[in-house]
Amino acid sequence: MYVYCSDSEDDSCYVNSIHSPSDSYCNQPDDNLIEQRLEYIFGCELNEDKQETPTIQAQQIATDALLTVLEESSHITNSPKTDSPLPTHLDTKNDEYNEQPQNIHAFNEVRQEFDVIDVPMEEFLADKQDSHGRCLEFNEVQQDLDDIDVPMEEFLADDEQESESNNEVRRYRSQPRVWETKSKTHDIPVFGKRFKPNVNDTHKTSPLSIFEQFFPDELIVLIVEQTNRYAAQKSSNNWKPVTEQDIKAYLGVLIMMGLNPLPDMELYWSSDLFYNNYEIAQIFPIIIFKKITENLHLNDNETEPSRGSSEYDKLYKLRPLLTKLNKIFQKEAFNSEVQSIDECMVKFKGRSSLKQYMPKKPIKRGFKVWARCDAKTGYLYQFEVYTGKGDSTENEGLGYDVVMKLCSSVPKNTLVSFDNFFTTCNLMEDLYDKNIYAGGTVRCNRKDLPDIIKKKQPKSLRLEKHQFAAVTAEPITAIKWLDTKEVTVLTTAHQPLDTMFVKRTQKDGSRADILCPKAIASYTLSMGGVDLFDHFRSSYPISRKSRKYWMRLFFFLFDASIINSYITYNYTHVASLHGHREFRLRLARALINNYTTRKSQAQTGVLFKKTKKGGRFGVPDEIRLLNVSIHLPEEINTYKRCRFCSTKEKEQRTKIQCSTCEIALCAKNCFKTFHTVPPQ
Repeated sequence: MYVYCSDSEDDSCYVNSIHSPSDSYCNQPDDNLIEQRLEYIFGCELNEDKQETPTIQAQQIATDALLTVLEESSHITNSPKTDSPLPTHLDTKNDEYNEQPQNIHAFNEVRQEFDVIDVPMEEFLADKQDSHGRCLEFNEVQQDLDDIDVPMEEFLADDEQESESNNEVRRYRSQPRVWETKSKTHDIPVFGKRFKPNVNDTHKTSPLSIFEQFFPDELIVLIVEQTNRYAAQKSSNNWKPVTEQDIKAYLGVLIMMGLNPLPDMELYWSSDLFYNNYEIAQIFPIIIFKKITENLHLNDNETEPSRGSSEYDKLYKLRPLLTKLNKIFQKEAFNSEVQSIDECMVKFKGRSSLKQYMPKKPIKRGFKVWARCDAKTGYLYQFEVYTGKGDSTENEGLGYDVVMKLCSSVPKNTLVSFDNFFTTCNLMEDLYDKNIYAGGTVRCNRKDLPDIIKKKQPKSLRLEKHQFAAVTAEPITAIKWLDTKEVTVLTTAHQPLDTMFVKRTQKDGSRADILCPKAIASYTLSMGGVDLFDHFRSSYPISRKSRKYWMRLFFFLFDASIINSYITYNYTHVASLHGHREFRLRLARALINNYTTRKSQAQTGVLFKKTKKGGRFGVPDEIRLLNVSIHLPEEINTYKRCRFCSTKEKEQRTKIQCSTCEIALCAKNCFKTFHTVPPQ
């Protein structure tokens, strides 16, 4: 470990920061490197005969001159901090107070302090201030004292218990944050709890059964009622009231369109066989599909508050769905201990006061949705649609408000990661007070940051490549690491000196082990939850062009329900055999459930897959098990291989095939078993 020294006061902020070893540390022989790493981690030698290697602290503080420099630094305190510093209004010279743990006085001492007061109460209270620096009025204090109906001993005991739960006395916002060199901070738990559904599904649970847990029938009923009501209010021409099965089939068609995208919606019903989708065209005529899209609604327009009203809601048209899905997503899965918070962009090019412009994003214009997801699977726990500057209710900024709202239901001992849009020192501190650990990249112009991050270092003190510097102001650790460029992070979930090796690609294409701060390596692994959710959403998008702003958000919410269903489905199923595309196709067909508005319901022209994904026998379960009475045996001219009982070792041939599935099956046992065996 290295520490740079300088006589300049401007450079004193770099003297007391912990620096990583240079590249020569990583280029040592493997045996020496492993030995030094073990000594660093466990603080002991492996070989008793070998001379002891200086510890990190010994390398860092090597001479008396260096100690003098550290002690003279005006902005860093190297003296040990007490676990509970006394408030400024108490006499710190009084040993009687210093002996009391957590700044709590015994009842007799408090009584004695008030007995020695020989001035009127109003004058005494005029000199007192509350924790926010505001003078206390006599009437306010008198009223507070009158409201206390418990013994003073119990009241003080409650204060002592509350102080112990926070481990430290809360730092006031007005007090400066003191950054200092530390090798170890507070105790950090192990974040090992993974995502787990809150239901007992099995490998036989169908995609539709899981989807109905996230998008229940009561939401389908809501859509049916509000759609019919809206069509009646506007006197829609040629409108036929829809039913629950109509809406389910409509949603199933939306999923299919996402699996087979075409530049124009009308092409699915085209007479040109190149564009025509037979399965979609047999469900709805295009006129009915457009009619449902035109009148689709989620809330009653007649009860919507006026724009100038205090109860006005910009998301009124979506409010029932927003509220319900937020509750369902949190209810259907246990919270994992590693989560990430970020923003999702919903594309929209029309006019809306909710639309945001972000030139550096792939989707530059659209709606911004704050999301909290599981870092490993991308499961969406909670979301919030950004409606404008009015969302900010605190003076800490928008990012602070978003994270605190999304973490309101996060359990204790959870690690939450977010990017530099959200990260501030006050946010990290307030989350830690709730026993929520956090880590995130930080912008160098944020308030209360240490000088090693805020100020540009002189050339003589600049970090070399793959070196890092770390300072701590409990409970926050600030780390700067030089990779291809400087990376700055704040964390409450890692020790300042925790490091690990990461693979980095060199100029010649080889991969080398690079020593990296564990806080940064952990951040790269835990920050990808929302990106993974966006990846699922962009793979097979169901969103369609619409002039109604809320329709885009409705498609987003419906898509989020599908993605959470798929992630839950994969918890009990083998993902390699049940891919995302196959899940959506099976779900769409199950929602449609052989529904059609056409007079003819024949199943002719259905194309079957040649692989075994989505069904054991090359035929989707939704078709194989549907209306078994229409599956009739018929004789063919040539012998074909039985799809059910033939194996590589023994091949069985037959001249009987199913009239609907159009595959060869033995008439004796295979035909009946094939159409009744449950799906895998």
